[in-house]
Amino acid sequence: MPASYIDEAKKQFRTDLVFKTEDVPLRCDPPAAEFEVTLHGLMQMNGYIIKSLEEIAGRGANAVTYRAGKKFGHEVAKYFEKKEDVEEALRELSYILHGQYSFEPWKPGDKDDYIVKDESGTFIYLVFHDCIVRQTLRRIGEEQGGPFCQTLCGYVVGAVEEITGKRGKLEIIHTGPNACLKKLILK
Repeated sequence: MPASYIDEAKKQFRTDLVFKTEDVPLRCDPPAAEFEVTLHGLMQMNGYIIKSLEEIAGRGANAVTYRAGKKFGHEVAKYFEKKEDVEEALRELSYILHGQYSFEPWKPGDKDDYIVKDESGTFIYLVFHDCIVRQTLRRIGEEQGGPFCQTLCGYVVGAVEEITGKRGKLEIIHTGPNACLKKLILK
């Protein structure tokens, strides 16, 4: 592309904007139901791309997909309001992920608080319910916990890091047909 086109495009887009989650429309036009067939095709294609990557790269596929997800999470979240409070950051993240994933904090019955602080950092358990990754894996007959799940883990970590300014890690504790349990660790 000619340099003039790139220069012209850069003038049209502003990267200094910060959006609040309530400013981002939750409805799309035309209605999402009209795109269902396209979405299912895209889910299958992504699933097979990740499956092929795993066949080629072996165990290294997890690192590649985690890194890609993390970069995407940082990119998406850099336009949203920064929060130091973990609960507020997770609320912000749930707005960002709306329609792709839904999650909620979880705590064992014998605990009083969702957020635990100790010498290793701060952590909270999250239950992911509606997850496009899990549905994609089910559609193509693949197990959970592999490279495609690592994409989601990286995405969540990247977004949380961008919102809180803290380093993060997301560990998969349990996968299941209706929900997954993950542990978000912040330092």
